[in-house]
Amino acid sequence: MTISLLTPGYYRAVFLRRASCFMIAIAGLCSIARADVTATVDKGQSSTMHKATDPTMKNGKEVGGATSTDTVSGSLFYTITVRNLAEAPVKGVTIEYHFFNKTLTTASNAPSTVSLDDITSSSTIDLDANGRKTIESLDIPKNITNSSKAANTSKKGVSTPGYSSSSVTSVMGWVVYIKKGDKVVHTITSSDNVLDDVAKIRKSSGG
Repeated sequence: MTISLLTPGYYRAVFLRRASCFMIAIAGLCSIARADVTATVDKGQSSTMHKATDPTMKNGKEVGGATSTDTVSGSLFYTITVRNLAEAPVKGVTIEYHFFNKTLTTASNAPSTVSLDDITSSSTIDLDANGRKTIESLDIPKNITNSSKAANTSKKGVSTPGYSSSSVTSVMGWVVYIKKGDKVVHTITSSDNVLDDVAKIRKSSGG
């Protein structure tokens, strides 16, 4: 009886075939982990805007100079485009966004203050192979308010100094997380340092 021994090349070929089949089987599961799903954010689109001028006149001879306030307010929204770069569909991808709305208030008679509002929401979607979907953010308010009061001297010789102040609310930056379940697999930010800036403002404002 003749016994034929299998060559090392045979075992190597079997191992490679099994490894190849295993990788093919899990390719669909790993595609999201390879960050094949990505997102882009547009520059923002204005929604309804209005301008209101609300001058309030006081008796300058008795209680001080005139005070006026000009306000421009409105809102905007952003469109997030999500793309699947893989050749296989991906299900259950969560897109979580944070738009950081900063309000800076300055005044000639007081220190400046900064506050931050995190406008956030999330959406879970399925993506076809090489497919894409768009998500619209919540409306984000924007506001510019300028106030001023003229200096005045009353009949009794009492001087009231004037002052000016302004308050500007605008989007400082944003971050988008692409998640599979509770795991973040991709992070897209408006700038490299936006999260550091957010942390600094929250620390300085105690929030």
